[in-house]
Amino acid sequence: MGFAFGSLLSQFVSLRPRCFLAKARSGGSNLFVNRLLRPSTGSGLGLSEVEGLRRFAPRNDTEKSPSEPTSHDSGHRTQIAFTLIELLIALTISMMITAALYFSLKTALDSWQTTQDQLVGQQVLSQVVAQLTEGLPDTYGLRDALEIIEGFPQHISVVMPWTDDTHDVYTGIFTYTLNKHIKPGTSLPIADVLLPESQHPKVVPIALLDQGHSDDYPEVQIKTTVPAGSHLRFTFHPDQRKDADVLMTFRYDPSQKAIFVDDKEGSRSISDNLFGVKITDFALRYFDNTNTEVGSEGSIDREDILSITGLEIALKAVSRGGHTSEAISFISLRNAHLHSGHLTLKEGTRIPIPNSKEVKALVLTNLTGIENQDTLTLEARPASGKVWRLQLEFAKPAGSPTPLIGIYSIEYPSGNKVHSERLNTTAELGLNLLTLGPNGLYDYNDDDMQDSVILDGKVTLEVAKMDIGGGAIFVRP
Repeated sequence: MGFAFGSLLSQFVSLRPRCFLAKARSGGSNLFVNRLLRPSTGSGLGLSEVEGLRRFAPRNDTEKSPSEPTSHDSGHRTQIAFTLIELLIALTISMMITAALYFSLKTALDSWQTTQDQLVGQQVLSQVVAQLTEGLPDTYGLRDALEIIEGFPQHISVVMPWTDDTHDVYTGIFTYTLNKHIKPGTSLPIADVLLPESQHPKVVPIALLDQGHSDDYPEVQIKTTVPAGSHLRFTFHPDQRKDADVLMTFRYDPSQKAIFVDDKEGSRSISDNLFGVKITDFALRYFDNTNTEVGSEGSIDREDILSITGLEIALKAVSRGGHTSEAISFISLRNAHLHSGHLTLKEGTRIPIPNSKEVKALVLTNLTGIENQDTLTLEARPASGKVWRLQLEFAKPAGSPTPLIGIYSIEYPSGNKVHSERLNTTAELGLNLLTLGPNGLYDYNDDDMQDSVILDGKVTLEVAKMDIGGGAIFVRP
């Protein structure tokens, strides 16, 4: 019977090996095997049955088959699978962090580049405006212009002060010929002398020798003693009609996106830079002393040029990175005629002047280029009322370098002579139009006396006739 039971048990175990193995791995089958192997006084399992069961019993750690993986090997495979997943996750997170850092850095770099481009553009524009306004250390800028010859929105031609520094002082020489013509009617040259072993020049008095209508270069005479070996400089207002190289032009070239200066040295760009910034627009606007724009339709009329006292410069630029910058600057022309009150005369010129009640100064001055029997006729025309007319006749005695104001006459209204007087005073002294005649009845101003001449409202002074080479009128309201 024992044999029969053992055979039956052996078949059962063979039919359910996985169940026993599962239990064996959980530790519960050890008890079952132990009970099978326990000695019994009754019938028990034979040796062959025990050996059969032993084949299906789980082994302990010391009896593991070489072909069966150990718990250490199983754990190692599990650890390898987990590390690969972790690596994939870590790589994904690293890529996300790297991408975030890249875009953050790119944004910062783009922002820095934008700021850098804007700063570079503004710096270049500031330098261009400074050169337009003040010039370079050895050149003049628009602020120093003595007169405007032509004015356009993207082009302006001006006359700058001219300095003749080609003269040294030698013993016995007091007269010097200038290397450019002086514009008729402008002030005397400013002469300064650099004494030997001195580093600071000083101004010296001079006189201009009037050569009449001659086209020769003018001559000046020093009125003080200057030691030999000194160096002279004469600065004056040159005449661009006789010396074209004194003209300076500022112009914008849209094809090259640059601003050029044309002068006696040639043509050069003042907007070139190492940063690749290009000038995309250049605009000039012109204003008078009431801040009213002059010539808004483009070019400036000749008769309006005298009224210009200021310029507005507007610039636009684009950097190499494509960023735009703008700059606007206003220039007050320090030598503008209406700023200085010194207006040069030319036949046909019309000048707005204060009326009889508002005028404070009205003086004829800088009368040059005079020949005998030359005349100068001025007419003050109010918006309504009578015309006040002044006519001067000049004399130049034979052999004398000094011209004279011979006779002047006043007509009020024009055609009706009310006063005439022979002066025979030096033309260099000029003529005060507010103190004509001994009683002042027919001079220009209203001085609360029994004035016969009163010009109200807007008044225009016109140069009706001018034979002399040049002259100017000094006006103060």
